[in-house]
Amino acid sequence: MASIKTKEDFIRKYAEYKMAHGVVPKQREFLKYVGAHSRKLTALWGRDAYSKLQSECGDDPNKLDFERTPLEVIMRQYGDLALELGDLPNSSDWIYRDLRPSIAGLVKKPHFIKWAEFPRNFADWVKSSGADGYAAVVALIDASFPKTAAKVMERDREFEKLVNDIRLWSPARRRNSEGEYKVELRGYLQSHRYQLNEEYGESSFDLLVRKKYAIEIKKDPKLSDYDRLFGQLARHLQHQLQVVALILDVPSEDNLENFSSLVDEYLNRGKKTVEVIKK
Repeated sequence: MASIKTKEDFIRKYAEYKMAHGVVPKQREFLKYVGAHSRKLTALWGRDAYSKLQSECGDDPNKLDFERTPLEVIMRQYGDLALELGDLPNSSDWIYRDLRPSIAGLVKKPHFIKWAEFPRNFADWVKSSGADGYAAVVALIDASFPKTAAKVMERDREFEKLVNDIRLWSPARRRNSEGEYKVELRGYLQSHRYQLNEEYGESSFDLLVRKKYAIEIKKDPKLSDYDRLFGQLARHLQHQLQVVALILDVPSEDNLENFSSLVDEYLNRGKKTVEVIKK
């Protein structure tokens, strides 16, 4: 492969990737394709180099789209989609229309919206903002989630705290194995006064917090790993109501997004909750 040295080289390879694959490349995928390190991009474009490259190639930068999308825009997209469908959207409807943020991006800061909780979040937003035109959507939500089932929709506050603490955790460095990440995470949680068990119970959880909340850890997952993880999570939910799936060193954002969509579609039911967290 010829050496990639100039802006023109990168722009040419970017167009070549899009033509060959038919999609806008994520940074990790593009750099792997051209066999270059991100430092080369930074040397040519400076800060936010890949976003600047995408702009020069005529694409909207895909970096941190979820952070730039205001809550009102997200909620109106959901409401307008529900009005168009005449029903509450599922995650496949959102993905098919390429609405932003992505399913994986929705659960990240600053919004932390899980798809299973989107309907109630939308109804709360309509009430608090006074937004007009969505009475029919709120009626659909009330019909799907009657007041008598309100407690089912409430999040366990203790689990919420655990999830937030894990979101705040940053590994000291990239590790070589899931076991090394597990050791570091365990030490972090213990420093926050969580009681933990390791490889515990009938379902052999990676970590079990306060004998109530399971954590399953996956590093650098491929498609087959996501398939196995989905089965593990389904098994864990037979024993625990709340589970964290911690995904580290993600090689493909698209695969993670599809996995998160399947989790929301099939596993987040009633009181059972799977929180997918990417690190």
